[in-house]
Amino acid sequence: MDNKELAIGVLGAGGNIGQTHSHNIATYVDGARLAAVYDLNTDRANEVAQRYGAQVMDSAEALIGSPDVDAVVIASWDGTHAALATACIEAGKPVFCEKPLATTQADAKAVVEAEQAAGKRLVQLGFMRRFDPDYIKMKQILDSGELGAPLMAHCISRTRSHPKDHTTAQHITNIAIHEIDICRWLLGEELTEVAVRFPRSTCFAEGTCKDPQLVLMQSESGVLIDVEVSGNSYYGYEILCELVCEKGTIRLPVAAEPIVRSYLRCGQAIPADWTARFVTAYQQELQHWVDYLRGKTAAPGPGTADGYAACVVSDALIRAQGSGAWEKVGG
Repeated sequence: MDNKELAIGVLGAGGNIGQTHSHNIATYVDGARLAAVYDLNTDRANEVAQRYGAQVMDSAEALIGSPDVDAVVIASWDGTHAALATACIEAGKPVFCEKPLATTQADAKAVVEAEQAAGKRLVQLGFMRRFDPDYIKMKQILDSGELGAPLMAHCISRTRSHPKDHTTAQHITNIAIHEIDICRWLLGEELTEVAVRFPRSTCFAEGTCKDPQLVLMQSESGVLIDVEVSGNSYYGYEILCELVCEKGTIRLPVAAEPIVRSYLRCGQAIPADWTARFVTAYQQELQHWVDYLRGKTAAPGPGTADGYAACVVSDALIRAQGSGAWEKVGG
């Protein structure tokens, strides 16, 4: 693709993540403009379009096929990602697809095969933690070798609340998918065996969803990873990670907030959701995607291979949810 400004269309522009991506494209990303939007909720789509001067499309197919759209962002609900990404590939349109690439290994494989048939790289995945400055620093320290080999990783993923229809499996496909990818990226190796343990469920868990969950994963070299996945933490949004190495540890810092002392109280604010924690990461991942498409960087972002690998692990974790046993990844 040449060095022209890219006209980008956003699918699912009315949701929280779609609005975030639309805002970043329209106001932050250099070399791109928000050209078109689509959402099942037409009122929200119209609001986004009016705010940034974009065109509202009648359907996802119309946006993907429009000659006025150079590239597409998929920010719709998880179950639509694979089909929409495949449609973009078949239309020859570069696509930025929010995580996960698909909700099953089989659907993810179909997207990989569609891109291979196209003969060129067309997909970047929204694994934005790879673009977070703190995770980048962690990887740089680990890769330097100064602390020796990694032995264990302790991770926490707490969300204040989730929708009533959130399922036990979505704790893996929608939440822990981030830890699956970031651990693969930090360690530079695949995850080979997984398990899930269920403690007592919180009173805030809706329906049959089991929450919280403890996800266990082991890497090729034997690094043991534990991830607390809490979808209804009540108190706020918190993402933590600590790598335990032979000569020391690397801990993801808590977001920098002033500590306030007042009458009989001392503390700092806790974010309500992801929008405040990963502002830079969400901006940088889109800037990197646009820079890659415009030839300003030769290094692609996470692609279909990463999306597929994460889905293979998540499939194994969902099997482990049912079996209660350790499951081989890909088994």
